[in-house]
Amino acid sequence: MRQHMLNGWLVAALVALVCLLGITAYVEVRNDLPHIACVHGDGGVKAPVARCQGCEPASCDNHMARA
Repeated sequence: MRQHMLNGWLVAALVALVCLLGITAYVEVRNDLPHIACVHGDGGVKAPVARCQGCEPASCDNHMARA
């Protein structure tokens, strides 16, 4: 009985770890998309590519200067 409970907690911990890693990867990819679009070409789109709270939209030129 005790081994069964421990196995359940182990599975729950592994699921939580996978979820946290997935969320972290999603956030990193989402934050890096404007930079990737500038590096690989934006397909003719000249609209602003990045926004942050309380700042002006940034163009690809600004992203390339940061890189």
